[in-house]
Amino acid sequence: MPDELGFDELLDDGGLVARLLGRTAAGRRRELLYGDDLPVVLLVGGPGMGKGRLLRCIRKQFGPRVPTAYVDCALTDCREQAEEQPGSRSEVTEVLRKIALQYGDWGGDGGGIAVPRLYAGLAAVAASDRLARAAPLVNEVGRLDGILPPGSFWRGVIKGTAKNYLGYLAGLVSSPVVGPFVNALLDGLFARASTEGRAALAACYGEYPGAGGQPLAGLRSLGDDFQQGGEARRIAEGFLFRALRQDIDAAYHSVRGRMSRVGRPALLLDHADGSLGRRLVKPALEDRERGHHDRLVIFATARREDGGRFLHRAGSSAEGMATWRPFMGALPEWSRPPDAVPDHAPLWRGVLRVRMPVLTRDQQKDELSRLRGGRAPSDNAVRLRVHSGVHRLSGGRPLFVTRLGEATAAASFPTPEECTDWAILDARVPAGEDDQGRPVADRPVADVLVDELLDRERPEELPPEHRGHWLDLLTHLSVAHDVECAQTLVRAVQEGRTERLNAYRVAELLEDTGWPRCPRHFIGDIGLRRLLTRRLYRLRDGGAAWHADHALLQGHYRDLGDGHPDALFVTAGAHRMHHLLASDGADLVTRYLAGTFLTRPIAEWCEELLAVADAALIGADDDRYARALGETQVRGDARRRQIDRLLHAVWLTEDRTQPLDETVPGVLRGPLRDLSEELSQIADEAVRDQGPEGADVARAADGAALLIRMARDWGDRAEDKQPLKRCVCTEHIGFG
Repeated sequence: MPDELGFDELLDDGGLVARLLGRTAAGRRRELLYGDDLPVVLLVGGPGMGKGRLLRCIRKQFGPRVPTAYVDCALTDCREQAEEQPGSRSEVTEVLRKIALQYGDWGGDGGGIAVPRLYAGLAAVAASDRLARAAPLVNEVGRLDGILPPGSFWRGVIKGTAKNYLGYLAGLVSSPVVGPFVNALLDGLFARASTEGRAALAACYGEYPGAGGQPLAGLRSLGDDFQQGGEARRIAEGFLFRALRQDIDAAYHSVRGRMSRVGRPALLLDHADGSLGRRLVKPALEDRERGHHDRLVIFATARREDGGRFLHRAGSSAEGMATWRPFMGALPEWSRPPDAVPDHAPLWRGVLRVRMPVLTRDQQKDELSRLRGGRAPSDNAVRLRVHSGVHRLSGGRPLFVTRLGEATAAASFPTPEECTDWAILDARVPAGEDDQGRPVADRPVADVLVDELLDRERPEELPPEHRGHWLDLLTHLSVAHDVECAQTLVRAVQEGRTERLNAYRVAELLEDTGWPRCPRHFIGDIGLRRLLTRRLYRLRDGGAAWHADHALLQGHYRDLGDGHPDALFVTAGAHRMHHLLASDGADLVTRYLAGTFLTRPIAEWCEELLAVADAALIGADDDRYARALGETQVRGDARRRQIDRLLHAVWLTEDRTQPLDETVPGVLRGPLRDLSEELSQIADEAVRDQGPEGADVARAADGAALLIRMARDWGDRAEDKQPLKRCVCTEHIGFG
């Protein structure tokens, strides 16, 4: 996948990134966007939307032009390092150290950035372990020397301090020495610092809560708060991040910085909606809300459309959050909303939410062509079918498009009719290497996508006891619609387990992972649902798991009674018919629809028909065209035969797992008009029997008129290749 795929409006010379950083990728200056008060730029989008890829692009293209640091908050290296010395390190302090090393090593205009304020704070933390002995304390503080530039007066402070107090510390080897050691460290640091250095530390740590303007007191309090843990440690960690940002500002405000540094530095936080990312972003937002402005441009990623957990669970509406989509043209306007109550302002006020772009149809076609190496399939109809299938399955998600493109480029589809969604998902991604350079065998693209979109993107709050069967649970839920339907499956799948998830919690976890909700489908993304449907059918031989789940739901809705109201299907009977159609065929469904045609208002009957026919066909011979064209003998009267034709035409249009033939719009219109004519005849007969004011006359006449309108509307939608009933899953489908 080209790194820049879909990011033109973000990365070009006049794009959002260049204007925020004040430099283009080629190094030219750009007028800075916004003033001293900067937003945190939150890149939002679910799995496969390219958030991490965009950060890598910024790092690669703009990193040589402005100081840039990158952290993947989902990695465990910093947590593992912190666990080695839990008394003097935390995951946040390790991340801050990692960031400082990257800024210190930067080799562009102005050189590396020194971080004396952060160094002092980290040293106070490292020396504050109450249970440590002398030698480990000296070593722990000495470990921080690497974040200071060579030749800095800050280097060697701890070594000199330790030497001066070596005799004293030697007498305390048998007991903790944190008190005298911290005092010695801080006194030595301030004694060796220049006037300018002491002023910098005073301005920073004199503002620590409770310090009263005294930097030494602030540093000691910071170390004590870190040792206390909990909320006190969170405050200390947030202040250390402020110290780092002040170091960065100082590097730009110095005489050398004003002469040599251009633009703004960047901090790139991938997977920032996790625990570690929140512990970095939240205090930065709080500081800026309180007027502690800085020039650091923070790009952070979150999977939820409404932002990270600290935003969507903040207890206040985020309707006013500034939001921008790259295709909107003009760059986003942003300023902090006025009139906030100090310390009670919602954090979203300091966020610019950037929705990750989906690929346009043209971009998808270009990517598929690139992956084919410019070679077009010999059959143009096959090429068009591949493009249509990739568009429908991917919804424009870049990762989905590229993986399907890699697989279809190496596949052979003899005819358009054989190029179904299932065939596309069965196509194999060629052997290659994973992200770590390890060899990977070729395998079906569906398996690759399940691994990348689900296995690697598990919800942060998924309990450990459910991680092993999370994928299987979602696989069974691929046939569910509303929560009631899903809960029936969840109970069956988790039978015998002590710890269980309910369907409401599963829906919340899916949303936290960045998957959309759809009112008509529990798995609210058509591509993800297809992946899971295919996996469910292959879970057991002969599609046994698929049939068992549909049979379970048939029994559930049969027990409710066919006339029981159903929010999505009008009646429980229609819901039952949907699962019967998906698993066992159409004959009983046709009989049901024929039996309710005259007993239910036509508008409700049509709603039931659409809901029933929104069923996947997998693992069975597809005779829907023959049935829709009336080429298959169907038992029953003329009405039943017309309804059978209509059902199969609607099923073809709604399921859309194979090419939609040009005859389908006409096949849709024909039975609807014939059924309208039947209702007209019934109305005429009722007039003769009851007179023109009879209720049966009005119902039949209204139904006849409605079916004529449906014939026009449904036929037109089918001609435009649109779904007959749109939902979140299918809003991207149509006109191609």
